[in-house]
Amino acid sequence: MNRRRIIFLGVLIMALAGLSAALWWTRPPVPEAPDAVSSIAPPQIHHITVQTRDNVIELDRSTETNQWRLSAPADARADADRVAALLDLAALIPQRRLAADAVDDTDTGLDDPGLVLRFNDEAPIAVGGTGPAPDTRYVRTAHALLVVAAGHLEDQPLGWTHWLAPNLIADDAVLRRITLPRITLTRNDTGGWQVAPVGEDRGADYAQATVDAWHYSRALAIEPVDASRARMARITLVFAGDQKRQLDLIARSPELILRDNDLGVDYILAANQAGPLLDMRHPDLLRQSRGADLQPSAIPLTETGTNIEPTEKDRSSANKRQ
Repeated sequence: MNRRRIIFLGVLIMALAGLSAALWWTRPPVPEAPDAVSSIAPPQIHHITVQTRDNVIELDRSTETNQWRLSAPADARADADRVAALLDLAALIPQRRLAADAVDDTDTGLDDPGLVLRFNDEAPIAVGGTGPAPDTRYVRTAHALLVVAAGHLEDQPLGWTHWLAPNLIADDAVLRRITLPRITLTRNDTGGWQVAPVGEDRGADYAQATVDAWHYSRALAIEPVDASRARMARITLVFAGDQKRQLDLIARSPELILRDNDLGVDYILAANQAGPLLDMRHPDLLRQSRGADLQPSAIPLTETGTNIEPTEKDRSSANKRQ
């Protein structure tokens, strides 16, 4: 081999070595496994994809109100407690971190996971079966097989309707009118409520209690529409800005069922909510008004501080009021 060829090979080897070094130092960094289940902190999560065996649910956080909503398969308010459970999972520190293939998928339940999550654009996170310790679950991320204390996810129904907010009215909603089967309540300019027909008006306390009942109403369950059950009456809720929501009364007992045809769901409520929500009946108010005269503060005292014994006339008047 002549001198010129040796020099050429030496230069070529040095060039290849330099190129290899350059590629090594400029290679993209391998992402480190996050300490928590997700590499994204919950405050930075604005979108969650929930994939179950039967549905794909898309959840979005509003930049204006910071509230979560479903964007698919329906546009509706999301159950805040359920979303909070997912955000808690994202922030959990695993009890154990194993190689991705350390345990067979059939043993972890990850061969057919019932729940797969995606936070923002992160790689999917699969939630498997019960872990080796009580109240733990196997969770597979892009980096490892994890054992996490996610007992709060146990036995939660995963149908899409269970991700809907159970309260019929948003906390910040402002009602302007409620049209019930036999009564209409309309907010007046002073903030009170006008009841029509006038013969159904039981007073300001009863009207306000009916409005409050709607604000605090909460479904025991939300299920897809049962088309075999027909509408009994229609309820219309009108909010500030003239936004409307219509609900059909399907049944009063053994459970109160209110249907939202736009969402295609039936809200199941306790039967004892029918009176307060639909008929302006509030037994607690009735008991309070009847018992007011018997409160100690309503009984006059003598100068010595002892109670004046009621006369026979007082007892007779009290009996008539009851």
